[in-house]
Amino acid sequence: MKRRRAQGGRLLWLLGGLLAGCGGRDAFWSQPIASQPLAFDLRTEVAVVDSPAHRVLLLSAGPDQSLTTTPVNVGVNILNAVPSPDGTRLYVVSAGHRATLGDPAPDESPSLTVIDETGPRRYDLTNITEPLAGLAIDPAGNWAVLYPDDSKAQAFVQNPNELVVVDVLDPPGQSVPVTHTLMSFGGRPQRFTFTDPLSAPVGAPLLIVESDQDVSLLRLDDPTRPEITVPLTNGSDTHLLSPAGVAVYPGDGQTAPLVGIRLANDHDVVALQFVANADAGGNPIGNGFLPTVNLTDVGGVASDIAFVHTDSGLRLAALVPASAKATLIDPVTSLTTDVAMPAGYQQMSIVTGSVGTPSGCTGVPAGGAPTDVALLWNGGTAAGQEGVALWELGQTGCQPFRSIDTVGVTDVVAGVFNVPPPHGSLKVLQTRGGDAFYILDLSNRTAAPLQILNDSLAFSISPLGDQVWTYVGETVFATDFAHELPRSLLIERPVAGVYEVDRGAGQDPAAIILHEGGAIGATVYDAATLDDATRRLYTDLLLEGTP
Repeated sequence: MKRRRAQGGRLLWLLGGLLAGCGGRDAFWSQPIASQPLAFDLRTEVAVVDSPAHRVLLLSAGPDQSLTTTPVNVGVNILNAVPSPDGTRLYVVSAGHRATLGDPAPDESPSLTVIDETGPRRYDLTNITEPLAGLAIDPAGNWAVLYPDDSKAQAFVQNPNELVVVDVLDPPGQSVPVTHTLMSFGGRPQRFTFTDPLSAPVGAPLLIVESDQDVSLLRLDDPTRPEITVPLTNGSDTHLLSPAGVAVYPGDGQTAPLVGIRLANDHDVVALQFVANADAGGNPIGNGFLPTVNLTDVGGVASDIAFVHTDSGLRLAALVPASAKATLIDPVTSLTTDVAMPAGYQQMSIVTGSVGTPSGCTGVPAGGAPTDVALLWNGGTAAGQEGVALWELGQTGCQPFRSIDTVGVTDVVAGVFNVPPPHGSLKVLQTRGGDAFYILDLSNRTAAPLQILNDSLAFSISPLGDQVWTYVGETVFATDFAHELPRSLLIERPVAGVYEVDRGAGQDPAAIILHEGGAIGATVYDAATLDDATRRLYTDLLLEGTP
């Protein structure tokens, strides 16, 4: 892609204004600038979505805090932009344009543009006329799914179960977007989950679609096949059960794939097991598999679920905060074990690879996988819901599943942020309405508090795993993970976002601080030295602005 340094642009823009009557300026220069364009960190550059100009402006930092801008044209009438979960790609969906009689603007189909380090790839969606604004992104980077989104400008009449599946690994000329309409029994899709490739009998990655009353399973390797829809009912009455989240176990050669489903309005947790669906000759029928449904009453509404390895084998763990407990479910037999908790924890994540050797469990059972460790936190606001805990799923003192180690966090934890290597054993804990955030060290089970004076603070984690950025108003602080030392930056304008990017070639990373209002400005720092004397200020970037 052709890049240009951000300099000299203001004079060119003024000259362009004088020449507008001569047809020497693109029409988008006359369009109003969005009050606050979307911006995303793509590891090596910052992507700013310039909707009126139908483009994305890529900002990359060079030596001496220089800033280079690269415009990337996308389809007209941008509807949505979503980054990939790993932050390396940006997906932009555009509505296109349907030309009327005498319309000087050409016809343009809806499109999806993928922007990454290899350059932009545009997939024209010629098989639909009405654009779909919703975007669900496969964490593995294989697929993107478009769907109707009520929060965006959509068609007057739409089918909420319409999907478009795009294979974004193939180049645009080879990838054929597939339209798929889910068979609906009255439900509307609420959440999308992409699985890894599942072992036999599924043998493919799945798209799991949760509606407000059922769950659908669609093979991503062949989305033209009919999906399998699992209606949710407890069998004791006629009320419909609403799924509230799923957990997936891909299978391991000995255990078949499993899907766990928690419910928003029932005490049951659902476990789906898969069996082969084949004729007498062993030839697959339909999708080649069928799900069987097991329901287990856990004594309350589950707030989170996860598949975990214990000394007794694989279990589906469900947190039940109303009873201050967790329930471990054998997904095959549905037998349960309740584990009392010191608080009504609402959320958990598996952190086995980040904690080293668990302190009290047996580690690796004979012939099995290592027992897991889960990080528990609340996210609630009631008294007594403060803090976090580490739950070891092995044995301690011959009491299975009872090693729960609380960490001295005195605030309600509202969010947990992962930290990339080399500090992968750290987590950043955001508190709710508190006066601090915490750097949690899973390896030694300590939590360092960093006091703050504003509970509206925004967070940004260095993609290189060096520091956490916190900012509000015109205040920006960088706290390095090695020494937990906060340092302030000298910023003279309101901050819209802080983005740390890799400059490559052995250079220290740069921090690009975007400013609110106008045509977007930026202050560029050396992220390692944070030297005020070497920072550079840029203005009017959307107008190809100047330092």
